[in-house]
Amino acid sequence: PYLCNYEGQGIFFDCDQMLRTDIAEIFSVMEEQPGKAVHVVKHTYEPRDDVKYLNTVQYKYPRKNWSSVILWNCNSFPNRKLTPEFVQRSTGAELHRFSWIEDERIGELPPEWNWLDVEYEWNPLAKLVHYTLGTPCFHEFATSGDFAEEWHQERLLTDHCEQRTTNE
Repeated sequence: PYLCNYEGQGIFFDCDQMLRTDIAEIFSVMEEQPGKAVHVVKHTYEPRDDVKYLNTVQYKYPRKNWSSVILWNCNSFPNRKLTPEFVQRSTGAELHRFSWIEDERIGELPPEWNWLDVEYEWNPLAKLVHYTLGTPCFHEFATSGDFAEEWHQERLLTDHCEQRTTNE
């Protein structure tokens, strides 16, 4: 919200995700649930593993992965607390758990907007896949999960470049 001058809408995604649809679709949730400061997928699960990619500890805490996809109502008054100074002095737990917002101001995104690959069963309707245990770019996750092959196909498309030559 600070980066948007506390105006309009904003969105945040973790970097270990793959969007499978038009991002504009997500903003309809704000019309369906007006008056919310943020909208998130309210996951209610506990990670199965104690370790994730690169032997990183997999912490288990309340509201796990809620903050990995956030649709922001930048105009919302509670979000004005999110100044650079507030963020710097807050703990990770306070930020990940949305401590600056009353619970009733946290709207809900459908789970398809933050589908946890491997943690959840296959869902062909997932709009945004979250590789929370490790993205397919890591050798140990190159073929794991339901969406690894699709991730590799998309990576190939992003690497593709057609060059045109002109005969002048």
